[in-house]
Amino acid sequence: MSFSIVLGVVFGVGAAGYLALAWYVWRYRRAAGGHGLVALSLAVFVWTTCYAMELVTDTLEINKVWSGLKFVGIVAVLPGLAWFVDEYTGARRLTRGRLALLCIEPAAVLTLLAVPAWHDSFHFYPDSAVAASLRGERPIPLAGDFFWPHALYTWVGVAICVVVLSTRLVRIAQPYRRQAYAIAVATALPMLVNVLFNAGVIVGDVDPTPFAFVLTAVVLFWGFFRLRLLDLVPVARGVVVEQMTDGVVVLDAYGRVVDTNPATAVLVGDRRSRVVGRRLDELVPALAPALDAHIPGTTTRDEVVLKDLGGRRTDVSLVLTSLLDRNGAETGRLAVLRDVSARVRTERHLRELLDQQTRLAETLEASLRPSRLPDVPGLRLAARSLPSGVGSQVSGDFYDVHPATGGEWAFVLGDVSGKGVEAAIVTSTARYTVRALSAQGWSPRQVLEQLNLALEPGEDLERFCTVVYGRITAAPAPGEVTGVRLTISLGGHPAPFVRRADGSVFAVGEPGTVLGLLPEVSIHEVVVDLAPGDVLLAYTDGVTEARRDGEEFGDVRLAEVLGGTAAGLRGRTGAAAASLVADAVADRVVKEVVEFASDRDDVALLVLAVPSPPRSRPLGSRTTPDDAGRRTAPPVRTAGACAILT
Repeated sequence: MSFSIVLGVVFGVGAAGYLALAWYVWRYRRAAGGHGLVALSLAVFVWTTCYAMELVTDTLEINKVWSGLKFVGIVAVLPGLAWFVDEYTGARRLTRGRLALLCIEPAAVLTLLAVPAWHDSFHFYPDSAVAASLRGERPIPLAGDFFWPHALYTWVGVAICVVVLSTRLVRIAQPYRRQAYAIAVATALPMLVNVLFNAGVIVGDVDPTPFAFVLTAVVLFWGFFRLRLLDLVPVARGVVVEQMTDGVVVLDAYGRVVDTNPATAVLVGDRRSRVVGRRLDELVPALAPALDAHIPGTTTRDEVVLKDLGGRRTDVSLVLTSLLDRNGAETGRLAVLRDVSARVRTERHLRELLDQQTRLAETLEASLRPSRLPDVPGLRLAARSLPSGVGSQVSGDFYDVHPATGGEWAFVLGDVSGKGVEAAIVTSTARYTVRALSAQGWSPRQVLEQLNLALEPGEDLERFCTVVYGRITAAPAPGEVTGVRLTISLGGHPAPFVRRADGSVFAVGEPGTVLGLLPEVSIHEVVVDLAPGDVLLAYTDGVTEARRDGEEFGDVRLAEVLGGTAAGLRGRTGAAAASLVADAVADRVVKEVVEFASDRDDVALLVLAVPSPPRSRPLGSRTTPDDAGRRTAPPVRTAGACAILT
């Protein structure tokens, strides 16, 4: 077997490789440079195939046919390469019009080759070639007059393409440079060999350019499968995964580690080479429950604690995702491990601070309100306090019931501006100032006037509040239930409501000035008598100003709630019934406000209920319907009162 035949076989194998390359690239033709690389591969396939057939043929006429046909591939190399470079670099400057211009020269060359009169202008067979053919040797053509302009045009065009590609190299991010270098070498090598051969630097009768293209095919195939030339997204993604601080682990169907990144080795405390091939649940036993509980086709999230040999604790979050094939079967899993120790420590610290602040707030609030309401003769009391929502700040609402001079009692309910420590200071000042003044026998008006002076704003703290204060005069004789008398003063506070035993509801009190803002305030006193069965409701503005979609709860709705609460207890006598009424009113108001409001402030309220005395009748007497519905009550003084519901 002659050397030419051996080369022909080699070139034939190379041509088959380029045909396979064209088929492979065609499958990924949507990737960057796909269409152009298909055209370039087919051009080289035609060139190499025809040259291989030319090498193994010693008949002159057949040799001329293959020698002419190989120019179909030769002239198509430059347009295919230009198309590929334009697509791969993303320039997108090779429009259809410009591509058509590139095809003019190839079309002209093929036309001249097809015309017998001009065929020898590109290559011809001298007498020595004819003689060689007659001796059974391979005839070798020589270059014609038009060959060198064509070759120069092709070389310059290829050089421009390589320069454009190389220029783009410096602008490509580091993850893509290996791909670009591989393509540049594969593109420049055959043309460089062709130039050297035609210039006489490479001596011989066989053009090594197709052989260089065979080497190029090997480089490109290596690039496709090793460097993934046509799919740069996974390349960049791989670089990102390598540099991620999160551990990324790919598991096979049996839970073994098939790939991982450096961050995983840091988390598990072992070398990367020793991690691959081992089961993840054996490598990190703390992950075993989450791996076992994972349902194929879903994503599992969990947090575990890892400890190294030194006992160092690492909090790790796990995100486990199934890898599915086309049929939906799980072929593996992807685990992402993130060190969340800093976040967990911060959350733990915040929880401790929140618990500490909550306990402090609860302690402050407990010290600012009575732990239980005292027993006031002739009354049954109930109170409720509801903070505005989440948080550990001290509420600005307060209430208190305490003894006054001469066997009397006093109650106070207020709303301090602000929240937190500042509110606690004002609340403490207000509560204990009122207690001290009540014990000295000051009138309600004087108590609020003195409280206003105590709350006079300082240089660095604005302290003001609204207050309702009442002095309670109990029943004339112990054990006798005949009602109570209240002397009420308002310091900028909403007027309390009174519900009579017959169900009528009205507000009592005369408006006064907010305390703590002005040196002098206008405070009034109003006397209200509560008969047996009557109820007084004092509340903060968090009740009536509770809002939903721009609508306030309001005075009218509150009066309706008060008037309709505990209707089933009306007519029942005794202190126990009055206690039930007071609790029912307090609970119902809070319930209605909470259900109504989407936005509300702190809520506080105080309920005073007067028990009805037990009915007594002479032995043997009968109760008539008229007697059952009749009750005797002392005259009621309602100065300053305005009716709401009757």
